[in-house]
Amino acid sequence: MKLVLLLLFLLLSLQAETKGFKKEVYGAVNSDIEQNNDELFSTLSWIEDTQTKKTIFQHSHSVFNIKSHHENYLLPLSARINGNYDDSTKIRDTYNMEVEFQVSVKYSFFPNLLGLGELYSVAYTQHSFWQYYVGDAFFRTSDYNPEFFVTLPLKTEYAKAIRLAYAHKSNGLGVPHERAWNYVTLSTYFQYRSIFAELALWTRVSDNYDYNPALVDTMGRGHLKFLFPYKKHLLTTLFRDNFKDRGAIDIRYSYPLFGESLFLYVKGFMGYGESMSSYAGNSDYAGQTPQEDDYVEKIAIGFSLSR
Repeated sequence: MKLVLLLLFLLLSLQAETKGFKKEVYGAVNSDIEQNNDELFSTLSWIEDTQTKKTIFQHSHSVFNIKSHHENYLLPLSARINGNYDDSTKIRDTYNMEVEFQVSVKYSFFPNLLGLGELYSVAYTQHSFWQYYVGDAFFRTSDYNPEFFVTLPLKTEYAKAIRLAYAHKSNGLGVPHERAWNYVTLSTYFQYRSIFAELALWTRVSDNYDYNPALVDTMGRGHLKFLFPYKKHLLTTLFRDNFKDRGAIDIRYSYPLFGESLFLYVKGFMGYGESMSSYAGNSDYAGQTPQEDDYVEKIAIGFSLSR
């Protein structure tokens, strides 16, 4: 039954993404949203190699707006090499091997409202860790991340776009296991030849239910991300730090399989903040014992439906 569910998830996702991808990449959807997306893409510098340019096109249409927001992937083999995440599970033992998947979509509206070429969007991302190989196949944890953001193209030599976002992210649990925050992010996108970079800085927004005021010490203050496309290959590296020895390194590689809508996907992670639940939380809740934040080293392989 678990295998059927796993295959069904992959097939349904692939079917939906294949239809959308062909329409988005090869079809001429003559709308304001499409025209605005083309304007964003047109700010990029010329790339000589055709296959490299196509790889950049695939990724930029995920970044700058067509259907996918972040990568959509299914990783049946996600292996913990070092570290622990048992504390985030609380009442169950966990296996080193699990299934990891992410679903991330966005919808854009009001293109060029102020005449600046800007694009307004809402997005939703869910990142889940499924202990599929345990008898009862429970979900170890999931992160839920709705966002609202505006993207503005920049026609400069190196800086290509900026994005201002307001977002909420949580693990969907109640006190004392709730891990949630609201935050504002400013991202700037750069290009040098066929190398791309994103510098993202964020600040936490406090509220009346401030359960996790120190969460930013685990999730960091920002990240620096690099993209290295070469022909059909795409390598991304992400570095996150909070200046308090709670950083992380995230490395990903993708390569097209079976046409243009399914990709081999390899992901490596080392550090803190893999999920919201990896934050140990405050120790002032009744009955809660102070814990160290979860440090994890993992490698995973599977498939992605967007880059």
